[in-house]
Amino acid sequence: MKYDINDKVNEYISFLDLKEISKESYKKSLLSYIEYLNAYNITNPNRNVILAYKDYLVKRKLSSSSIQKSLVVLRGFYRYLKLNGIDEDITYAVKGVKVATTYKRQPLTEEDIRKVIYNARKKINTIKGKRNLAILALLFTTGLRAIEVERADIEDIDVVGNGYVLYIQGKGRDDKDNFVKLTEDVYEIILRYLETRDNNSFQERNNPLFTTYLRNGTEIRMKTAVIRNMVKDAFRSIGLDSRAFSAHSTRHSFATLSLIQGASILEVKESLRHSSITSTQIYSHLVEKMKSGTNELVSNAILKTKKEGRHEK
Repeated sequence: MKYDINDKVNEYISFLDLKEISKESYKKSLLSYIEYLNAYNITNPNRNVILAYKDYLVKRKLSSSSIQKSLVVLRGFYRYLKLNGIDEDITYAVKGVKVATTYKRQPLTEEDIRKVIYNARKKINTIKGKRNLAILALLFTTGLRAIEVERADIEDIDVVGNGYVLYIQGKGRDDKDNFVKLTEDVYEIILRYLETRDNNSFQERNNPLFTTYLRNGTEIRMKTAVIRNMVKDAFRSIGLDSRAFSAHSTRHSFATLSLIQGASILEVKESLRHSSITSTQIYSHLVEKMKSGTNELVSNAILKTKKEGRHEK
């Protein structure tokens, strides 16, 4: 290479019109690629190197979505280099990987959700217990993402029509331009938690809806990682300790349970704020698959003993 690839990566990241969190993700992906080049003493990468790097990612058993993202980032980087006359686009005609059109995180059954809520209710004698119950109830009944719960402020709760809503800053959004409905039950659970908070610490605005405390007693906004860990612990309390169950499972649970209870696919799409109904249809397919009795029909046909009075030939 006739250029310093690290410098060009920094230039490319600065060039991107993306949020800082996305830029950090892109840079991390490109630095991993540079580490690969250095590890194998590759100083002049070409298309074959990109293909070899793709195989390397596959052998590391990364998810198909992670590999696809790495390739997308590389394509963008080398197209930038070509656009500026720095290098050729060595990613040209390199195929991506097929990303499975399903969700790796599994929904909870209605019975398991009830168990999680029941366990959470038993701990509401503390501020932390009231907070955790409020978060779990909010997640399961709205399909919110953990990051959306982190961003929520007290003043985002409002009245629309005859009901309560929570205005949210959704995925890829810059403003809180959408809302989810809060049932009376969920609103009351949140209210009981807020009543335990120190009102003297409240500001005029930007008061986090959910907080946690540092060791020195400082109250801070509850971060996404803390929310995810709390939800994971709640799942473990009822015996769900698989990687298939995470905080995002609450979103999947909301979608599947909505469909099972009779909501239309369009209603669920609007509730989840999906831009395409294709994303929502994955839940519909999952529900239909779970309802299917084909496995039981075949199992009964080949495994169950015949009724009395009939003899095998």
